[in-house]
Amino acid sequence: MFGNFRSLIAYPKLRLASWNQARGEREEGERLFEEADYAGAELHLAQAIVDSEQRQEPPNQRISLRLEMGEAQRRQFLAGGNAQKLAAAAETVRSAYDLASRTNERELLVESLDTLGAIEADRSNLDEAGRLLEEAGALEAKLKHREPMLMARRQHRLGLLRQRQGRMQEAADLLAASAAIHERVLGENHASTAHRFSDLGAVHYAMCNHAEAQRCLRRAIRVHEQQSGLESPEAVADLKMLTESLEATGDVDGAAAQFERVLTVKLRTVGTNIDAVAEVQYQLALRYRGWRRYSRARELLMEAVGTFRRTGGARLARGYEALAQIEEDTGHYHEALRELARAGKVWESVKAEHVTELIRNLEHRVFVFDLLRQHKEAEHLREQAAALTQANRWAQTG
Repeated sequence: MFGNFRSLIAYPKLRLASWNQARGEREEGERLFEEADYAGAELHLAQAIVDSEQRQEPPNQRISLRLEMGEAQRRQFLAGGNAQKLAAAAETVRSAYDLASRTNERELLVESLDTLGAIEADRSNLDEAGRLLEEAGALEAKLKHREPMLMARRQHRLGLLRQRQGRMQEAADLLAASAAIHERVLGENHASTAHRFSDLGAVHYAMCNHAEAQRCLRRAIRVHEQQSGLESPEAVADLKMLTESLEATGDVDGAAAQFERVLTVKLRTVGTNIDAVAEVQYQLALRYRGWRRYSRARELLMEAVGTFRRTGGARLARGYEALAQIEEDTGHYHEALRELARAGKVWESVKAEHVTELIRNLEHRVFVFDLLRQHKEAEHLREQAAALTQANRWAQTG
């Protein structure tokens, strides 16, 4: 009798230990997923699925586990391009879809369709991905309780899909709807809201709707700057597109103002890297030259070259050549030759790695000397360029 009583006590303890172990597997899998260890997450979630099936947990828990593991497998594909992981993700999520269908778990059925749509998009099966996402939207519309952020993410995903298909107006409408939900639920200053406006701005830019593109991109830049700084990848990408949009509409002053903001931020940063500042000055100077704002271009290049002189090398040579191009553009050919000669000396000092650049420099000087009818000097440099070209050819073939 006492033996049977002890077994009755032990059985719940075994069940509890099994349940705790299963919960531990899931929690560990979710922790590893958050740390971007998707392979580790997959292993623990797979064990949690086995344990869940053995205990016949409620369908919603079993479906959720499958969806979590499917996403871990998909992330491995996104991180490394392993097509087998994407196929495994499709199989895992399809099993979640089948179980949700059999048990009438309609919210999880919607989530399964969303994830399958993402997987088909990863496979570049755009029509099938669109069909699945639209099916998810139609099914969700029938639910009593609708999660707005799930709808927003689907609209965003479908909008990007339509963009890839070239259906730009549909893409713009969907991305605008997604951005509106993000703004309403998360707030206008949330990073995710800014990401959505970046994507919407990109579509309008592609459609040449520059006024709308600029509105969206300015909103995105403001938040990205607040959240991560003007030098963050998100802000830099927004700024590049905004500047190109301003240029396309002839607003050179507006484009220049955006670049000057970046330069100002770098100059104000405590302990800033002066080489990084010089690189921004150099790139901005090239823009100003393209806009024919030669005075500001020359000013920026002089400052950049002053920094490049500390270390010399290719950057310094290119700085001198950029100055030479400005002098040539403005008809100051003797000054152009002076800067080209300075660049040539730098290329000489690094000739082993930059023979092609040195030859190009010599040939450009020949061209300018010919313009000035200084044919003797031009011929001398022409012979140098020819000899260097021949020597370089022998070095490459021998």
